[in-house]
Amino acid sequence: MNKLLFIIICLRFSAAFGQQHIDSVFKLDSLPSRVTSQWKFHAGDNTAWTDTSFNDKGWQQLDATQLQRFLPQVSSAQIGWFRLSIHVAPALRGKTVALIVNQQGAAEIYFNGTLIRAMGRVSADYATEQTRHSRGEPITIQLGNAPLQYLAIRYSFNKSNSAIGYGSPVLSASFNDTENAWDKFFLVIDFYTTRSWVSGCFMLLGILQLAIYFFNRERKINLYLSLFAFLQLFTLMDGLFVPMLPTANSIAALQWIFNISAPAELVFLLAMTYLFFGFRYNWWLYTMAALCLPVIIVQFIGNNSRDESVLAIYNVINYLIIISVSVKALRQKKDGALLFLAGICVTLTFFILFTTNGLGTNQSFLMESFEVAFAFLTPAIVLAILLAGEFSRNVVSLRQKLTEVERLSAITLSQELEKQDLLARQNEVLEQKVTERTIELNQSLTELKAAQSQLIQSAKMASLGELTAGIAHEIQNPLNFVNNFSDVNQEMLEELKAESTKPGDKRDVDLETGLINDLIENEQKINHHGKRADAIVKSMLQHSRTSAGRKEPTDLNALADEYLRLAWHGLRQKDKEFNAALVTDFATGLPKVNVIPQEIGRVLLNVINNAFYAIQQKAKAVGAGYRPVIELRTMSQNNAVIISVKDNGNGISDAIKDKIMQPFFTTKPTGEGTGLGLSLSYDIVVKGHGGRIDFTTMEGDGAEFVVSLPCS
Repeated sequence: MNKLLFIIICLRFSAAFGQQHIDSVFKLDSLPSRVTSQWKFHAGDNTAWTDTSFNDKGWQQLDATQLQRFLPQVSSAQIGWFRLSIHVAPALRGKTVALIVNQQGAAEIYFNGTLIRAMGRVSADYATEQTRHSRGEPITIQLGNAPLQYLAIRYSFNKSNSAIGYGSPVLSASFNDTENAWDKFFLVIDFYTTRSWVSGCFMLLGILQLAIYFFNRERKINLYLSLFAFLQLFTLMDGLFVPMLPTANSIAALQWIFNISAPAELVFLLAMTYLFFGFRYNWWLYTMAALCLPVIIVQFIGNNSRDESVLAIYNVINYLIIISVSVKALRQKKDGALLFLAGICVTLTFFILFTTNGLGTNQSFLMESFEVAFAFLTPAIVLAILLAGEFSRNVVSLRQKLTEVERLSAITLSQELEKQDLLARQNEVLEQKVTERTIELNQSLTELKAAQSQLIQSAKMASLGELTAGIAHEIQNPLNFVNNFSDVNQEMLEELKAESTKPGDKRDVDLETGLINDLIENEQKINHHGKRADAIVKSMLQHSRTSAGRKEPTDLNALADEYLRLAWHGLRQKDKEFNAALVTDFATGLPKVNVIPQEIGRVLLNVINNAFYAIQQKAKAVGAGYRPVIELRTMSQNNAVIISVKDNGNGISDAIKDKIMQPFFTTKPTGEGTGLGLSLSYDIVVKGHGGRIDFTTMEGDGAEFVVSLPCS
């Protein structure tokens, strides 16, 4: 009895073990057949694990079709081996079949110990690893005759690679008939080809619409259509560039671009709808634009899911809003509303078919290609057609307007010719009147210039008169001495003559001697004062000869002192009772300056005379208690010689500060001034000598004029 129980228990355990062993073996009974949870995995790297006789009993069994984040043992390993035990049905043993392996990292595929395909470069080092994303390329293999056969895959996926998204499994494998496998693979290529030409259409459309916008910045709808086309292009890039950029990081980057562009493109399509039909943006648009960012975030989070339901729902809501706006436009009989509505309905229909994979039907890749084309291209094509129609209508309208403008231009031209004839006749009359008026104006101008010349000449003569008066007074003093001593000498000579005619005993020798000595002394004084008068005359003659418009090195201290004395004596000739304090401060070592002495002398005479006039007028107004002072200073500063004339007169009022340098402006009573003194002085200093003439003043406290002349 005990032996019987023992035999039953052993049979029970052996049955359980056999069942477990059978569950860990993939059964290849028919084609096609897909591997699921029969994989075994072990971290590390050992080429002995390719051997069909290797015992993988201690390896971990897992479902390799899951995402990498759900398989931490694979993620942490970075490099490891997958093994699959295959129980081949007798009907398939020895036959040629197609093995399809899809994986995201780098892999080496061994069947029954023989390397049959390398996908990338397997390495635990990220620098040397080269990942390759496979897309269902069939691998033709010859099944052996043994009932149990082995598939081993050496696999690496470094942590530095970007995360894998959108339900792509770590590893998937299936077996199929070779002919069917290759047919499906070529259909996949056709699918990628469809996406390629759809992407090309979007690229051309985007460039064209962007160019139209650049030439006409007011056409915002062309800008939106261009952005929509480029976003659609980015949406299709993940399928377009996968065959060309198969590395894991490239695929992740393309998926990230898809995550952003896929939700954003529908916002631009919705905005274009409002803009095309002339509707104002409402809260629907703002709501969908605000929801775009959360959808993008969900897209990145959804990298670890196997569907894109949130994105699909978001796009369907956008399409429904666009349909409602189109219906509203159709009710208002907007141009192109019917065509646009039909295009959006077609788009929504094919988008739903594409998203739901044909509503559960086992549709072909050809049908999927049509769905891609109609789901994505239709809105852009419809909008481009509508915009082209609008452009055509605008061209027709512009041609009609151009015809009308030409007709009106012909009428206007005829009227204009009539007006021109009338204007020509009027111009002849006007030209005659203008000629007559021009003659009158030229005559008036000639008279004005003559008057101006006379005024300038009067100013020069007035200046010359003042100069002459000063010279006359300067010469008069020595001449008075000469005349007085000549009269005294004549009396003394007569007295000496009378004394010399007396008899010898009556002549006073001492008197004669005294008279002779006095005569000699008087003659010396006459000679001294005569030479002084001669020096004054020679100085003026020298000044006249050397100042004929030529610049020469001039001692400005001597020139300033000379014209101060001349101005003072000229004033004293007019008003002998007027007195003023003359303060001079001439800088020692003052360099000579290249100037025209006569012109600078005229400037100094004008400025000094104005200062004398100012203190003279204040003295008359204030009376006793006022002490008139004129200060004349020279200095060298910043490579220029400065001459300062300062008075303590009434100063210059703010109302006339800007006018005192203007020709013919004067504050003197009529007949006392021409108004040209300071104007001529400004021209001489600034225009003739490249200097400056400035003034500072405070009304009631006097004024200071500063003449600055460059040393070179």
